Amino acid sequence: MQPRTEDFPVELEAYDTSKRQPKSFELYEEYSQRDIAETIQTRKDTYEKADLQAKEELETEVEIEVENFHIWLELTKKFKPFAAHYYSVSLKSLLLGLPIGEQMAQLFDAVLEKLEIS
Repeated sequence: MQPRTEDFPVELEAYDTSKRQPKSFELYEEYSQRDIAETIQTRKDTYEKADLQAKEELETEVEIEVENFHIWLELTKKFKPFAAHYYSVSLKSLLLGLPIGEQMAQLFDAVLEKLEIS
C-alpha cells in the first residue's frame, strides 16, 4: 500500500482547473466588492506600465491588501489561520498583475480543496 502523500501529486495532476473559478477568487470578490476579472486586468495594466519605484509601491499596496484579506478571512469567514494565509497568499501574484497569478491561484485552490476534504 502506498503512503497517502505519494497519491497526492497524482490527484493534483488530475484536478481540472478549467471548469470553475477558484474559491479564492470568489472570496476576494466578496471581500473587495469588485469583479476579480476587472481587478486582474487593471492591476496587470498598471504593473506593466509602472517604473521601478511605482512597482515597489504597488507591491507594498498588495502586501497590505493581502494581509487585510487574510484578517478578513479569519474574522469574517472564521477560517483557520493556515487556510486564511494560503487563500490570501494565493492571490498575491494575481493582484500584482503577474501572468503566473491565475495558475498560482488555481494550484493553491486545488491543494486547499484537497486538504479540506481530507
